[in-house]
Amino acid sequence: MRVPIDKLIVSLGVILAVGALPAQAQVSDRQVAALVEALRQAAPQTGRADDGLYSDWQIMPGNIPRWSRSCIGRELSPTEFEASPDAARSVVTCVMRDVLQDEYDASGNDEMLAVRRSAAWWMRGDPSQYNSSEIADYVQQVVNAYGQQQGTAAAAAAPRSSPPATQQPPQSVEFDRYMEAGYEATEQRDYETALLYFQRALDERPNNSYAQQAIQNVEQYRTDTSEDAPDSQSQPNP
Repeated sequence: MRVPIDKLIVSLGVILAVGALPAQAQVSDRQVAALVEALRQAAPQTGRADDGLYSDWQIMPGNIPRWSRSCIGRELSPTEFEASPDAARSVVTCVMRDVLQDEYDASGNDEMLAVRRSAAWWMRGDPSQYNSSEIADYVQQVVNAYGQQQGTAAAAAAPRSSPPATQQPPQSVEFDRYMEAGYEATEQRDYETALLYFQRALDERPNNSYAQQAIQNVEQYRTDTSEDAPDSQSQPNP
């Protein structure tokens, strides 16, 4: 059977259009693990044992049964979830793998933007709020912890044949010191000092992606017009 030339052209156009779509990057296990640990480290601490939140991730009880049922095939009560750190990490990893992948795609494969959007989803259930001044401190804490986790993972994956520590360039120690000081200043909202430290870190390691991203983040917070962000969040996760 002969295919009409107009239909053939349309079909060819569809094939070419589909073939031209940009490939979607897949998030790695290392990225997911770094995000999960960053969320744990940044979890708001109320200082009360009866705050109604569960596990190191400070999860609201309403989320636990449905998340555990979906991820491990068994519905856990908040008490069971609290009692098993391994189960808690497994469930959070399952949930955040999908979230990070979605936000990676939504951010055009921008890793740090995807992390920021994922942190906003975790805190507010809305990834588009990643620039909200109300959760700015929390999002930055997640970003900082994620960067530190990625740095640790990269170091652990280094080949055994790397030169011994005594032969490492001295600026590596200075870089770490400047980055750590920058993170601390950022958490204290001393953005001018933070920029100074991150810029010094970048001087030690030109083109370092973590230092560059830290500078961008702090500059964004510095220009934020809102100065009245709350100290804590009433809704830790959706």
